[in-house]
Amino acid sequence: MRRVGWVAMGLILVVLLVGCAPVVTIQNNTQIPVRAFLSSGGRSEVLSPSPGESSSAEVTEGPYRVTVVPDLEWIDYAKATRSYLNERLADSDNLTGQQLLDVIRRLKDIAQRIQQFENAAGTGSGCRGAVSSEGGGLVAVSTAADGSLVVSCQ
Repeated sequence: MRRVGWVAMGLILVVLLVGCAPVVTIQNNTQIPVRAFLSSGGRSEVLSPSPGESSSAEVTEGPYRVTVVPDLEWIDYAKATRSYLNERLADSDNLTGQQLLDVIRRLKDIAQRIQQFENAAGTGSGCRGAVSSEGGGLVAVSTAADGSLVVSCQ
């Protein structure tokens, strides 16, 4: 019975130690999807937070580096969406007034987001930070006035 107690105590200790790794969170405050390349302790991970969302990864204690670039797969999706909406607009005789307004609104929205993407394209940015066993890191991704990506490690 004593052996079972020690095994159980050992398992609990292992779970506590494994679950205590520091975490780095990437917060995407832009209007476009981004890819964040996170390097820490010889390991690399790619995170893809959507606009207004965040993604997190466990890292080793010590320094880390994050490089953020616009998500190239998104632009293909956006262009396909724009093409589809343009086709619907060309066939406007088969749309109700509300449907036509919706297509126009969506076209304006996708055009604005494509413009933001193109402004951010080629402007990957990064930062460095450090984490300890007492706390993780937060990386904020935003857009500068000129459309370039701004990345800050906090």
